[in-house]
Amino acid sequence: MLDTVKNSIVEQVMLDDVVTMETAPRVERLREAYLELQSSASILRARIETRTMKETAGEPMITRRAKAFDAVLRGMPANIYPDELIVGHMSVRPHCHDITPGVDDAAINERAARSQGYKARAHATGLSAEDVKELNEELAPYWKLQGRPSRIAHYGHNVHNFEKVLKKGFLGIKRDAEERLTRIDRTDPEDLKKIPFLEGVVLAMDAAADIGKAYAARARELAGTEKDAERRSELLEIAEVCDWVPANPARTLREAMQSYYFAWLTLLWEGWGSQGRADQYLYPYYEKDVREGRLTREQAQELIDCYIIKLNEGSQANTIGVSGLKADGSDATNELSYMFIEGMKHTRLINFFAVFIHTKTPNDLLTKSCELVSLGGGHPQFLNCDVGVAQALARGDMGGPAVTLEDARSAANVGCLELVIPGKDSGYLYTASHNLALAMELVMTGGLRRSDGKRIGAETGDPRQFKSFEDLQTAYHKQVAFMRENTQKGGIAYEQRLIDFYPTVYESALIEDCIEKGICREDGGAHYNFNTGGVEVGSSDAADSLAAIKKLVFDDETVTMAELCDALESNFEGREDIRKKCLEVPKFGNDDDYADEQKVWVVHQWVSEFTKLKNLRGGHGCPGGSSMAGYVPAGKEVGALPSGRLAQEPLAPAGSPCTGKDLNGPTAVIKSMGKLDNIEVLGGLSLTTRIDPSVFRVKDGIKRLADLLRAFVDQKVFHLQINVTSSAVLKAAQESPEEYRDLTVKVAGYNAFFTHLGKELQDSIIARTEHGL
Repeated sequence: MLDTVKNSIVEQVMLDDVVTMETAPRVERLREAYLELQSSASILRARIETRTMKETAGEPMITRRAKAFDAVLRGMPANIYPDELIVGHMSVRPHCHDITPGVDDAAINERAARSQGYKARAHATGLSAEDVKELNEELAPYWKLQGRPSRIAHYGHNVHNFEKVLKKGFLGIKRDAEERLTRIDRTDPEDLKKIPFLEGVVLAMDAAADIGKAYAARARELAGTEKDAERRSELLEIAEVCDWVPANPARTLREAMQSYYFAWLTLLWEGWGSQGRADQYLYPYYEKDVREGRLTREQAQELIDCYIIKLNEGSQANTIGVSGLKADGSDATNELSYMFIEGMKHTRLINFFAVFIHTKTPNDLLTKSCELVSLGGGHPQFLNCDVGVAQALARGDMGGPAVTLEDARSAANVGCLELVIPGKDSGYLYTASHNLALAMELVMTGGLRRSDGKRIGAETGDPRQFKSFEDLQTAYHKQVAFMRENTQKGGIAYEQRLIDFYPTVYESALIEDCIEKGICREDGGAHYNFNTGGVEVGSSDAADSLAAIKKLVFDDETVTMAELCDALESNFEGREDIRKKCLEVPKFGNDDDYADEQKVWVVHQWVSEFTKLKNLRGGHGCPGGSSMAGYVPAGKEVGALPSGRLAQEPLAPAGSPCTGKDLNGPTAVIKSMGKLDNIEVLGGLSLTTRIDPSVFRVKDGIKRLADLLRAFVDQKVFHLQINVTSSAVLKAAQESPEEYRDLTVKVAGYNAFFTHLGKELQDSIIARTEHGL
């Protein structure tokens, strides 16, 4: 039987207590091999892209991008490693970072790593002196002359039409583009403009189809020298699978999983994307295989485990989800839903994993999900379909047709938690992160940032002269509106840059309507074109600050606005009495209406403003999402706040309460969050909480958590993620990181290895309230 969960769970939670199928030895070996991997870097992709862009100068940009994509797919090595059943890598080797000239400088993105709360790390590992010289003297200067990096990846916050790939294969999609070309009216100048895109799709689909052939050839090459008969047989089977997919329609679960993985992998060579609800795409192949006797449940579980490990091998983990709703509104849970959760128990790594729940979710699925939570790796995150469907429908008809009910029920998360309509959506284009705590500071300074004295906000007057709480609210709304205006200006410029320099061909071919319209996603080819994204940090800091001012200055009149402003200017030095009063005012997250109503108000001001954003495809803003690790650096630019928070301390992560201020248990947190209009937050807000591991040492601990999740659904909160690791273990990991290499935690929307995080971010996680149930 399995040992206790090593390293990450010192509390001795037993895997044997929560797994229903023993982990295959192969999976244990693959997991260990992954944990032994060291981050590295490569310039091969940058070299190929730069060479191709130079060779195609003067051709239409869409054609140049299609040729660059083709060259990358054909130029990247097809490596296969021991024990692999699902093959393919997003770079030259696992856990390798492809350098982006113009973004990655000679320090290989050290600054970016630090800004996201990670320890400084040398991504340059694996680069020779000649590589660094080529990067700095040839590749980076070329892209600098173009005034842009070689690529911008994060527009790929999307879920593409993987079902179409599984059913048609890339050659089938190629035929769709060829057929569309035959209907071009060559006497119509507007129709003629569609030819480069459609020809680019043909080229990209050919290249994507051939990736299987490359891996099939490599598998046969390895089989020819393999001495172990069992592994030789596995390599030959890999060759047979890759000979057929992804070029052709998948026929078995093995082929479907390999095709699915290849389709996602190739997205990373043009942008980025999430996998959607994998159990829904793969279940028909699993059911057919089992029914026809080709596959046992144990063999399928091993494949799923291998697949999950593959999703961890890149420079960033991938998002995948299970369960939810079917198009007819019935529960979508199937046998694979449970098997993916089981696979997460077996692998316990950092890929983002979501379970979609709703009022009809079966108790068994909740129980199995809660068992996964109890292992302490920060998995899964829970997404409320009842709210998600309403969010999708609320997006209206801006940027194309209104979302149908069937499409709304198919919605899946991208990145951390934001919903898109798989295969039909243009994807989230993030243009800004909105610091709502900074907006509060700007109200108290008339638009000046305390850290440097610069005017970065609207001129809202001297707060000492405010006569009422309504005056304060008016000033806050003006600051948020000013942020939105700046976001709009920057967003339009950024989106135009994408249209001019970064049109996607492969991605667009996997989004409905692009081929029929004959235009790429960036030009408005997608069926749905809303989703200009914008995340927030510090809404709880702003809310707690408003509550403090309302109570102390206007309701109780125990502190004057002048006294409060002076105390903030001095970071409460010498005015600890005022800070004490500020800290004693009710805080968001405790089911106290006095504080919660301010959170409701702050979020509504932000949403009402940022939904006004327009994109160049006719769409509108869909504010929400996760602050990720940004709440720590964002706090660095904010001075003392009326909530009692001191200057430069971390802010509240996205929708969550301020650290350590939620004192009445997780049910109170959920009830506070439920008072928000979570539907109007079209991109969702992440909510993070901690639960004491001792909860799961008692017989009904799992049931208590399942009951909490039912309350989460009933309160119409959209997102919940739970850390179950004690402060003692987290502090021990700080002291002896080598002993806790597989300790994973939820940060704010995403999972990370705790020991890879910088100390400030680690400390912010340790400081979160540890709740009982």
